[in-house]
Amino acid sequence: MTDIEVAVREIVKEINAAAKARADRGLNILRNSALEVLSKETHGRRYKRGVASVPGATPNPQTGNLRRNWSQQKIVSGNIRITLKIKSRMFYADFLEHGTRKMAARPYRERIRKAAIPKIKTLFSNL
Repeated sequence: MTDIEVAVREIVKEINAAAKARADRGLNILRNSALEVLSKETHGRRYKRGVASVPGATPNPQTGNLRRNWSQQKIVSGNIRITLKIKSRMFYADFLEHGTRKMAARPYRERIRKAAIPKIKTLFSNL
């Protein structure tokens, strides 16, 4: 192995270590974006327990369970390939996202992505 190959391997190891170290911060950015997006209340029909969101808007906070219950997953595979995922643990999260036959969708996932991606790109941009 030449000196250049050894130097390149060392640089790749350093970059991988830095990327793995930043992955946890990236998960926090995703989670914070979810909290931010799901904390905003929109207008809608008023009930005893709160205000229902209008179809197409982000779900309004009712109990706070959707906002609070997220599982986080960091997948590190190969050289410099990291996948960050968060998923709601509430059974009704998919019903809100896609709707049901009795309720129109209240999509929120794309809004979370749009809020988080610029911050995550900045986090990983200067590796």
